Amino acid sequence: MPNLIAIAAPDHRTQSQRAADAVTEFCGSWTFIAAFSGLTAGWIIFNTVLVLAYRFDPYPFILFNLVLTVVSTFQSPLIMMSQNRQIERDREAIRGLHQKLDQLLGVRQS
Repeated sequence: MPNLIAIAAPDHRTQSQRAADAVTEFCGSWTFIAAFSGLTAGWIIFNTVLVLAYRFDPYPFILFNLVLTVVSTFQSPLIMMSQNRQIERDREAIRGLHQKLDQLLGVRQS
């Protein structure tokens, strides 16, 4: 039975849309979670244990809070744009399936 959903369509996304989708894909991966967890742990360890003379961001890590805020500020709209495009792709796939079902039912009723 052929796969009715997997229809190859040309990619009409702009370069910024492709970039947003790539960022979203990376930010939703285990690689990102592991890397960001490592960065967070490294920042905290570096500023509490390893740097004895000069801590550039002492507890409560105000600079790190700023960095996290800026990252989330940029990630949120990119993720939302990518999700909106995915919703549109899903709607198009469903429309295509409805058309195929209508054709099949029309053939059987004749």
